[in-house]
Amino acid sequence: MRNRLSFIFIFLFACLSGCSNYKELNGISIVVGLGIDYNPSKDLYEVVYQSINPSENTAQGAGSGATPIVTYKTTGKTLSEAAMNTSNVISRQNIYSHIELVIIGEKLAKKESLNFIFDVFERNASSRVNVPVLMARNSDVKTIMDILPSNDKIPVRTILGKIKNASDSLGEHGIIKIYEIIENLTGLGSEVAISGISVLGNKETGTTKANLETMRKTYVKLDGMAVFRRGKFVGWVDGKKTKSLQIIKNKIKKTNLRIHCNKKRYNSVMVNRLNSDSNVDIKNNQVVITIKTNTYGYISELLCNKDISKKKIKKEYERKAERELEKEIKEGIVAAQKMKSDVFGFGEILHYKHLSKWNKSKHHWDELFSQAKVNVHVHMDIEGTGMRIKPYPY
Repeated sequence: MRNRLSFIFIFLFACLSGCSNYKELNGISIVVGLGIDYNPSKDLYEVVYQSINPSENTAQGAGSGATPIVTYKTTGKTLSEAAMNTSNVISRQNIYSHIELVIIGEKLAKKESLNFIFDVFERNASSRVNVPVLMARNSDVKTIMDILPSNDKIPVRTILGKIKNASDSLGEHGIIKIYEIIENLTGLGSEVAISGISVLGNKETGTTKANLETMRKTYVKLDGMAVFRRGKFVGWVDGKKTKSLQIIKNKIKKTNLRIHCNKKRYNSVMVNRLNSDSNVDIKNNQVVITIKTNTYGYISELLCNKDISKKKIKKEYERKAERELEKEIKEGIVAAQKMKSDVFGFGEILHYKHLSKWNKSKHHWDELFSQAKVNVHVHMDIEGTGMRIKPYPY
């Protein structure tokens, strides 16, 4: 009896311990980049996939000379339908758990709300929501994803590296992920802003291997910030104005300030520490936004014949840096006010600090924000001058 029970147990264990969802590697396609766009002439949604070509990404061997990635596109009346239509295009099953970047098309953003676009991501258990998002600018998504870079085999990873580099070193572009967009769409008092990306150079050459063989390369570059209101795309913010969002949300790690030293020349101050505190209130039916920012940095370039070792000169440069940063923050907020989009989350701050006032104003917060009074106070400490104190004679 005991032997019979042991045999049954071993038999059941062998049957139940198998890999029920086992898939052969040569039967799957690992998708690392996903693009979503819209074709207005056909009234169809387009989904672009960038998957790895295994034979061209091996550690050993030279490969066959093909491109290291495979990019293809499917269409449908819904995003799910377009995704299912991949079975008509490729012989392998897509695996979405390794997606590293999602790019939204400008045409799609003008037609549909972000609520529609990201609904499918939150419902689908096979896709992650901690993936960075960018928005295509002046180009379709597939062209941007097709541009072959010279310093990395996988275009999507090159783009991802640029976002991280710009976020860490420049401060004008931040990384926003799917779950953060969903939080802004479903939350109160905060709108969505997504960094843009465009193509610089010849698009036709950039999508071929000829781009790797010329010095006049076509490449993709981060380009402005897309602003949304209630999920709808309303416009772009460019240049240093985009820095204000990273400063106010305390996401900035490092940035550079250009300050006048005389009528013709500038100095550079590298900000390497920054902390902002925002307060929002409603007084006499007007929203009052107060931002206090403490910054610390060092002189990274000195092009004036002034002795920085003197306390008076150091204070002069600190005040100029304060005014420059105040200007950049204010210009960014004014740009958002013109679009009536509170991408900074000031409404969310009012909601937490003054609940009764928020309840009275939340239904017309867009209007109140656009007419808000903004006060910006910056305190700057220059803590060093680099490896040299005295300037060269000019």
